[in-house]
Amino acid sequence: MTPTVSIIIPIYKTEATLARCIDSALAQTFSNIEIVLVDDGSPDNAGKIADEYAAKHSNIVVVHKENAGLAEARRTGIHAASGEFFVPLDSDDTIPANAVQLMYDHCVADDLDMCYGAYMRVVGERRTLEPHNFVGVVTGEEFLERNLTLGFLCGSHNCMCRTSTWTEDVYPPADRRFPSEDVLINVKLSKNLRRVGIFNDYVYDYYFYENSLSVGGAFFTLSLWQDFFEEVRCFLKKEKCESEKLERLIKIMEIDRLSFYIKTYDKTHPWYRKVMAYDSSQFPKKTRVMHALLRYPSLLKRCIKMNRWRKNLFT
Repeated sequence: MTPTVSIIIPIYKTEATLARCIDSALAQTFSNIEIVLVDDGSPDNAGKIADEYAAKHSNIVVVHKENAGLAEARRTGIHAASGEFFVPLDSDDTIPANAVQLMYDHCVADDLDMCYGAYMRVVGERRTLEPHNFVGVVTGEEFLERNLTLGFLCGSHNCMCRTSTWTEDVYPPADRRFPSEDVLINVKLSKNLRRVGIFNDYVYDYYFYENSLSVGGAFFTLSLWQDFFEEVRCFLKKEKCESEKLERLIKIMEIDRLSFYIKTYDKTHPWYRKVMAYDSSQFPKKTRVMHALLRYPSLLKRCIKMNRWRKNLFT
């Protein structure tokens, strides 16, 4: 019987957490699933662990490939998937037993191409549910706008997606590196989506590590962020969906990324000069403050650090 849902798990240097991850996929209450394990040239024993699981479970497929990064591993997994829908799962994370059932039920009930739930942020023994600030069903165009809005928590996990919507032009160019690949993929994916559901059902456990890529954004360079925003604008131009509203959202995001995700400032860099030349007088107050403080990087970093300390103290 053809599986209805494929769970796609890219694998790289996660031998310590892979069994926990696969076990959570195998424990799903939704029965008609396959699990696609993509060994992205992992140098540890993760590939071997994947093969051992496949030998014991007929619904597990393993693909071994040369290392090419997460986006390419996900592309390989989607090509290998047989399910009408797929669920992305990072190999150092887990999903609760009813996750696939909850998301599939939403997809069927609301005729969705994509469905998001809430995720549990796990830091050591501390578990915090991260709900969405918006719940409902949106069109692809509305999904595009929300992905360019700060605070929108729809990335590459805690979701289910119709496999056929992931056409080749959705993925970032294989020979280039981008920060915020999740946002970039969702921006491009939006053109293929009719209806996207966003709900606060708990469907994912995201294990947060201090040395993970997701917290390493400060090491992305000015040039990489410049490339990211050029790629977003090129997509909007190609799809003829440019607008003043979307350009305003992009500019606000540029100020945010320059403020929070850059470790070393080169004030002669063309992207820095471009962002600093924006008229931010009609932007939200936080954005205006960050824009002004960007002229004084040391003061900006101290203010950000103090603000984070205050939040941690009272949460």
